[in-house]
Amino acid sequence: MERRSGTWLLLLPLAAVLGLFLLWPLALVLWESLFIEGRFSLDNYLSLFVRKLYRESLTTSLILSASTAVLGTAVGLPLSYFVHKTGGQAKNILLALTAVPLTLSGLVVGFAFIVLLGTSGFITIILRELFGINPLEFSAFLFTWRGLVIAYLYFLIPRMILTMTAAWSNANWSLVEAAVSLGAGPVTVLRKVLFPMLAPAILAGSSLLFAVSMGAFGTAFALTGTAVKILPLVIYTHVSELSADIAKADALAIVLTLVTTCVILAYEKFFTSPSSAR
Repeated sequence: MERRSGTWLLLLPLAAVLGLFLLWPLALVLWESLFIEGRFSLDNYLSLFVRKLYRESLTTSLILSASTAVLGTAVGLPLSYFVHKTGGQAKNILLALTAVPLTLSGLVVGFAFIVLLGTSGFITIILRELFGINPLEFSAFLFTWRGLVIAYLYFLIPRMILTMTAAWSNANWSLVEAAVSLGAGPVTVLRKVLFPMLAPAILAGSSLLFAVSMGAFGTAFALTGTAVKILPLVIYTHVSELSADIAKADALAIVLTLVTTCVILAYEKFFTSPSSAR
């Protein structure tokens, strides 16, 4: 009994931090979203089902986040294995370089892609000189949600690499050696040994990519302004215009939080269910 009480006491600092910096701000945002001109109302939430803008922004956000999560996982997995197998000082250098994109703000990333792939971008000019491409046609994609996918991958893939490099290092490679010694082929080893062993890390990494993409703002704002309708940018318009609607922005923020949480929980439940494990 004393040991249990001691464990709970150790969790108090964590509970205090979560309560102060997560639950309390969310409670304030939720409270403000339920009042219009001092009167309790659910209109801010009901409008999400009525206005086309909100439905489209939610759909675009989900498509963007799912795309970046899938692509970031597909690219980050082999790269993380390459970093893991490098070893020595070279591995430390690669990990340091991998972490560099995570230190840059979203605005910096957005403007960097404009400098590289914009109409007058460095890469665009080179391609025009070598292949005669039309800069306007080539760079048009950058300012759509498809361009956001490319830009987001710049800071999402490193997150997957760092997550999976640790997973590769902690993997029990004796199981792989045992499977190979028993005659298992590469596909069988991958499907029956490696994937089940690495599944929790892959799940954690892809969930992180999805969540970061859903809430990313700076890169999207730098590249597209408010032309692409995703939830973070729509929230921005409600707090930055002359006719600011803070309550509506609060409601959208709550919806963004709930949708992201529910999708990740459903994702985890599906991929950790007994049927998927088989």
